Amino acid sequence: MNREIVWTPTRWPGCEHLHVRSEGTEVTAHGMIIAVLDKTPLRVSYEITCDDAWRTRRLAIGLHRGPTTTLTRHDDGRWHESDGTVRADLAGCIDVDIALTPFTNTLPIRRLQLKPGESADLRAVYIQFEPTLTVATSDQRYTRLATEAGAIYRYQSGTFTADLEVDTDGIVTEYPGLWDRALAPDADGRDAAGEFSGD
Repeated sequence: MNREIVWTPTRWPGCEHLHVRSEGTEVTAHGMIIAVLDKTPLRVSYEITCDDAWRTRRLAIGLHRGPTTTLTRHDDGRWHESDGTVRADLAGCIDVDIALTPFTNTLPIRRLQLKPGESADLRAVYIQFEPTLTVATSDQRYTRLATEAGAIYRYQSGTFTADLEVDTDGIVTEYPGLWDRALAPDADGRDAAGEFSGD
């Protein structure tokens, strides 16, 4: 995979440019988000590194003119900050969820490899901006809906529910009421929801 995607939010001014690439045993994603929330402009950059099973290994994220927060998940499942501090509150999390991008939904979608009708519960590292960057956890549930064509995943967290349409790489093409995606064809020139392989 070697993709460049642009999304525009529908509830606030802004856009995101994402470059995601898988090579060998590693997946890397670089995103730049520009948004205006409550009349406050934000510019957020992030880098996510996963292994070839789409298990998050590292997140580096920062606000413009602010420090970068770096979190690394070690083989024992514990998360560490850049200074070595262990984040015990993040224990059990494999995925990360950044509130301002639909890309991070791809991480559990690719990792779980659900079949139509299957569901899975997880706890994710949750990044919010209120307006400063905060790190917490979020309990979530993904269900792959049985459809005649394409792939749709029902995302649930608390009382929030959204049915996400994804393309052949598991990247969101439609996030109802939150994001629209610009045309971003895959390697074969297609831009349709459907099946994707695990490679």
